[in-house]
Amino acid sequence: MNQIVIGAAVPFLIAIVIYAAKRFRAGRGLLIGAPLFMLLGAVWAVVPDLPRLWGDHALYDRLARDPRMNLFFMHYTIDQIETYSGWWFALALGMAAALLFMAWRELKMAESGKLT
Repeated sequence: MNQIVIGAAVPFLIAIVIYAAKRFRAGRGLLIGAPLFMLLGAVWAVVPDLPRLWGDHALYDRLARDPRMNLFFMHYTIDQIETYSGWWFALALGMAAALLFMAWRELKMAESGKLT
């Protein structure tokens, strides 16, 4: 879960900066792009773990011991110091809730006629 959340957090933080820079307004591109890039970041972060899905444990073991896997959002380093905690799940839920709040706020503003 650590790698998934860290991979999704990078595009999420970029989206938050864009959202703040646009005076807390989220256009259609941000509302669609942020979750898609978060998904891509999460998948990118776990690429070294994917050989386990198709049963290639030899390749997985080689990748797990290769420091070059840090290219995938510090995957190797995180594997070395990884601890399991419910806080990672809470952080993932918090990011999803923040995106839903942005979408809800934009919808509310559109329905009330406050769009400029």
